[in-house]
Amino acid sequence: MENLGSLNILRIPLANLWDVPAVRQKMETDAAEFAQWHQQWYCSYSDKARADMRTQLGWALENPTYNFQQLLPRVTTSNEDILFYFTYLLQLIEQGECPNESAQQ
Repeated sequence: MENLGSLNILRIPLANLWDVPAVRQKMETDAAEFAQWHQQWYCSYSDKARADMRTQLGWALENPTYNFQQLLPRVTTSNEDILFYFTYLLQLIEQGECPNESAQQ
């Protein structure tokens, strides 16, 4: 398998799409619950993992022609919807704060 370096961190959010391949539809039908779950999910990671994830989500949005499906086997979500999901995650992350995060800074 190809060494993906820092892009490996994107496998974490991509794994969520195994259970929710129709991510746009899920976001429309369960918006509040979806957002709450993702905020808790994101906050469960270490400070370093969260920082790496934010950085690579930003990179992904700057490189929309990259084939993100190749990062994780069995992801059936289209690249377009993966980018939509990454945009959603980055906005959610930037709007929210993890418990004790402000105390750590």
